[in-house]
Amino acid sequence: MQAVDIWEKINERDFEFEIHTVPKNHQSPLWFAVRPTEDCLLVKPATFRKPSVSISKERKINYKEFERVFAFYHRWQSGEPGVRKEASYVSKNTAYIFALIARFEKLLAEKV
Repeated sequence: MQAVDIWEKINERDFEFEIHTVPKNHQSPLWFAVRPTEDCLLVKPATFRKPSVSISKERKINYKEFERVFAFYHRWQSGEPGVRKEASYVSKNTAYIFALIARFEKLLAEKV
């Protein structure tokens, strides 16, 4: 699966939805809201689900940033040490992007 496939699947939604992070340590997942727009994803704290992420203002994730972080996702998922830190140099939105990839990659796999 490619980054563009997941990006397109996310952007098929024309409404805001809530999703949670996917921590690899023993921390509880944090919820956040995502709203697809024409050229980016807008991320903000969750309204309905708790515990919610704590960010002071809405964040924008464009496709280029999403694609750069996607390149690290499978290495992180397989447990390769240091990948999360490496990915965080590329984007401050890594946790949100990893969560989106995990959720939508699974949805796309179920459709096959």
